[in-house]
Amino acid sequence: MLMIVRLYPKTDLSKVWSHVETKIKDDPSKSFTPLYATQTEGMMDVGVIVDVEKPDDLSDFITEDLVQCDEIHHTKTISLMKPVFFPIPKKRPEPVQRYLVRIYAHPKYYKKVYDHLINFNYPFNLFPIYISYSLGGEDIIMSIGADHRETVNRFLKANIKTLDGVDQSSFYPVFKAKRFASLEKLIAERKKYTTKEIPGKETDETFDWVENFEEYAKLTGAFPGDY
Repeated sequence: MLMIVRLYPKTDLSKVWSHVETKIKDDPSKSFTPLYATQTEGMMDVGVIVDVEKPDDLSDFITEDLVQCDEIHHTKTISLMKPVFFPIPKKRPEPVQRYLVRIYAHPKYYKKVYDHLINFNYPFNLFPIYISYSLGGEDIIMSIGADHRETVNRFLKANIKTLDGVDQSSFYPVFKAKRFASLEKLIAERKKYTTKEIPGKETDETFDWVENFEEYAKLTGAFPGDY
């Protein structure tokens, strides 16, 4: 089961990121696997994505590992329900930046919005990495790659904000990323949840969709995130 632990600082988010980046390790002896962490412009938290066999397993990670950072003020745990990972297209825009999309909708329309995004025919310059119910800080969450923030902005305006039942949607560029698990383990995790094919397109089975986006983020800097 995939879960996101969002870590909120007292005042200094960089101290939380430093702790996450240097202290969190993948330990095969433990019943949970920290996969990667991200920081997104416009969201005052660090998100740590963890694979757990049972939700209770996450308590050790939070109460023993994370609490060692005094700067963490509070945490929020989000379960990714029915996550769908998409194959990464071999032909994709260059350079490409990763974005987090948060969608808030009326409960009656959760499934309709989710199904629409799963089955949408995405353009060349924007492709989904994963889509999931989260039903925590937001209702549906997406991770996408795109050539420019304006591409994402247009996509939200034309294909998400116009959907029945959608109350709000926003996007945030990912400008820091740290992978804890090996690339092989990350690819294996992705394949467990990859149920969508890309008809007629070659896919990149070994693309590191966590850290391969990071260098571009460093070059371009952070973007304003809420549109």
